[in-house]
Amino acid sequence: MLFFAVSCKGQNKETEVLSNDTEKVKVGSWYFGGWSFPPEDETGHTFHISPTLMTNYGYREPVWGWREDSYQTMVDQINYASNAGLSFWGFCWYENSLVSSPKLMDNLNNALDIFLQVPNRKNLDFFILSCHPVSDVNWDKVCDKTIALFKEPNYLKVDGKPIIIFFNSDEVIEGMGGNEGVKNALAHYRQKAREAGIGEILIGARTRPMASDSHYQDKYVSCGFDFLTTYQNSDEGRQKAGANPYQNLINGDKRAWKEISEHSTLPYVPTMGVGYDMRPWAVDHPTIPASDYWYEQATPREIADHLKEAMTWTKSNSSKVLGNLLFIYAWNENGEGGWLTPTKAEGTARLDAIKEVIKKQDNR
Repeated sequence: MLFFAVSCKGQNKETEVLSNDTEKVKVGSWYFGGWSFPPEDETGHTFHISPTLMTNYGYREPVWGWREDSYQTMVDQINYASNAGLSFWGFCWYENSLVSSPKLMDNLNNALDIFLQVPNRKNLDFFILSCHPVSDVNWDKVCDKTIALFKEPNYLKVDGKPIIIFFNSDEVIEGMGGNEGVKNALAHYRQKAREAGIGEILIGARTRPMASDSHYQDKYVSCGFDFLTTYQNSDEGRQKAGANPYQNLINGDKRAWKEISEHSTLPYVPTMGVGYDMRPWAVDHPTIPASDYWYEQATPREIADHLKEAMTWTKSNSSKVLGNLLFIYAWNENGEGGWLTPTKAEGTARLDAIKEVIKKQDNR
């Protein structure tokens, strides 16, 4: 999830297990809406649809093309995702009042806006991953805009409670004046949701595994977050600069699942990765910090096998997992090297492979 200008850097119920279904794992993926900025030149390039991505990495291009900002493209995407057995998308969402060029950056939300208009949206649930900075200045805007989305009929809920996650949880803590400030802000958020007729909500924080510090996750408890997750775990699998085998990324996922779930009283949602390789964006945007490593491209079968392991882990640790949810990185992080979208080079091979795994569970 790379975008310019700004980086995406509840009451705690320690003993309550929140789960919709103790048997079935509900599998969904992250959705990055960065593919519909106005073209910068006659070639159609944008910040994310960059020259190197379009040429040297053109095999990543979705079957509908690089852009996502058409009604029919969204209809097609939902059909592909739901037919493969995915239950939901977690949209990267941006409240842009604290960033430069807020009107331009609103293009990051175009995909969600279109999603809410198409007739087949009912085939997928959705929820929000808030990514941009917050403070006292825009906190009420964040609350009001997201509470309005909670009212949508296919907004993802666990035990009847809408979920939302803050990607930049540490920036939230800084922007709201520390743990106590966040605790008060989240209490205000929950009260506004009740007054709007939503009832209780579940607020998550993106974290990272810190095996060297068994108390690292405690700050999220102090802040009043309800659960933890990660966006992706590529750093956990890195063994060296340059190319790393996909198995290392799998190992990084497993390390994250174990370390986070064992070092917090909060429920947790595991994330599994299908890849990570930011080289095209690193070439085209040398002033933007980018990773010095990547993972070799996984085969559809390797992705399916990893999904099977992730679903097994989720079931085996259902007492720690929120709502039996499992996140996949990602639906369309084609620029960062993590995608499930059908591509012109690979067709629907990845979706066909994960469909087989999910279908096996559903038929059981």
